[in-house]
Amino acid sequence: MYRSKRNILILLGSVILSLNIGCFTNAAQQSEFSANHTETYTSNLPLIIINTFGKWIPDDPKIPARIKIVYNTLDSRNVDFEGKIGIEVRGKTSQMFPKQQYGFEIQDDSGNDKDVSLLGLPAESDWVLNGPYSDKTLMRNYLAYEFSNRIGRYASRTRFVEVFLNDSGDTRIGGKHYVGVYLLMEKIKRGKKRVNISSLKPTQNSPSEITGGYILKIDKLDWYDTFFSTRYGTQLIHVYPRGREMSPAQKVWIREYMNAFESALAGKDFADPKRGYAQYIDVDSFIDHFIINELFKNTDGFRNSTYMYKDRDAKLKMGPVWDFNLSMGNTVFYGGWETDSWLIDTNPVPFWWRRLLADENFKQRLVKRWQTLRENELATAKLLNEIDRTAGYLFEARKRNFQKWRVLGYRIFGNPGPYLPTYEQEVEQLKRWLQARLTWMDSNINAPRQSGVMRQPPVRRSRNLW
Repeated sequence: MYRSKRNILILLGSVILSLNIGCFTNAAQQSEFSANHTETYTSNLPLIIINTFGKWIPDDPKIPARIKIVYNTLDSRNVDFEGKIGIEVRGKTSQMFPKQQYGFEIQDDSGNDKDVSLLGLPAESDWVLNGPYSDKTLMRNYLAYEFSNRIGRYASRTRFVEVFLNDSGDTRIGGKHYVGVYLLMEKIKRGKKRVNISSLKPTQNSPSEITGGYILKIDKLDWYDTFFSTRYGTQLIHVYPRGREMSPAQKVWIREYMNAFESALAGKDFADPKRGYAQYIDVDSFIDHFIINELFKNTDGFRNSTYMYKDRDAKLKMGPVWDFNLSMGNTVFYGGWETDSWLIDTNPVPFWWRRLLADENFKQRLVKRWQTLRENELATAKLLNEIDRTAGYLFEARKRNFQKWRVLGYRIFGNPGPYLPTYEQEVEQLKRWLQARLTWMDSNINAPRQSGVMRQPPVRRSRNLW
């Protein structure tokens, strides 16, 4: 990450925007800057400036725009990337928030995909700008992805940024275009630097080719999704290849593979290492997926935003993990505010997880993995230190974010309360919740099905922005 304070000069066409990101120090300075068409701020985060040339950004399709990403080292100004993009609004529930989420695609002059490295992340064309809104710590997605990567399971790599959006056709960029702190994230897709599985073309239907690669997910359906249901009723969406880009034989093959896995899992010999479920899945990936989702108690975990993939001549793996805004106590749904219950017991999840935990070998491997991770990657001190470090890194930018989006002290979608008036209190609440969760899981990992009764969320008085 970029930790040094930067004085950033942005040149956008004929516009000169001196961004030392922050508030004007006095009225005289503000008048001077207005007269010169220049505004001054200070920021230790990279800046992203998007210009849609007066066009409103829709959900679909992507519209053409320009993007500029800038950052400074101690002694120089740097343009990380400037060029053409296609951009759209993304998300489901979050589309109702005033702070929008965006997906964008880097394009060449002809409008074709163009792989580019942004802020040191591996080169690709497809990216996500996630704008935390109901998550008032601004860091839940970052933490989940960071610690998934630390335990050796790829999740989207990220960078905190501040974003300016000019969708009004203005010739100058200024404070009115500021839209807050965002997390630049890698979109989940097939690729050597993302989900590293074999490509699969519609013509590859031979026995040596048809076994992969595939990416599937469990999620709410969008109008453009293609999906299938297994014999046991699990609904799976085609992510890669897209359903319309698959041959009939490929659709049949992956559906029958998932049917065979579920039949083995439901069968009387399900725990047999040769005849049971283990012949179809990478067990260790399922264990790590369980740990990350249960540790952070991701309300959408297992039932939505749940990805899995199968490479050629390989077993099914779970992941990458995705969408943790409603996690770590930040939700009224399915007992997500509790620290002392299992998500799989309160969530309408596929039968896979309860059945896996009925296998004593799976449970023993889960316990051993948890205990190993707790000694190192998931040690309490490392989790809490990363929260403190991230809060410090966001110290300047989060003030501007909450001046733009006045959500502190209010109930936003999913928030269980209390509705705390300061960022510092939100961070401390996150730390308390996580410490309690870790302690409870340490004591209960040996019996992951004995969770008690789900309780009702606490009732709090507060102003409501939702």
